Amino acid sequence: MIPELLEKLDNGELSFNPAVELSYLTIEEQKEFIDAMEHTQAVPSISQAQRMKKLSREKKLTGTKMREIMGEIKKGEITRVMFNNEQLYWYFPKSYTPAEMKEEILSMLNQWKPQKTAAK
Repeated sequence: MIPELLEKLDNGELSFNPAVELSYLTIEEQKEFIDAMEHTQAVPSISQAQRMKKLSREKKLTGTKMREIMGEIKKGEITRVMFNNEQLYWYFPKSYTPAEMKEEILSMLNQWKPQKTAAK
């Protein structure tokens, strides 16, 4: 498993069981997966990781297919709001990581919330 995936596993961004399935991808596919994960701002479910593993074994796994799989709405996420990196880079420098963008957005929302609550 590539270091970037191990880091995501270690810091809790990636669950153990999907990580095991993703470890069967080639090194190049794992690198593409990191890009797909950042592009969609999503983490894989076990079934998504298993489908990517199956496509990899069949030599049919592409970066586009990974982004497609990772962009699926998972059960329980129907009300989830998602932005891709291209949308966010309109507002943030390219040097910002997804985690930095998330932190900044939450900070702005925390500043905005008291104003919004007082206006009601």
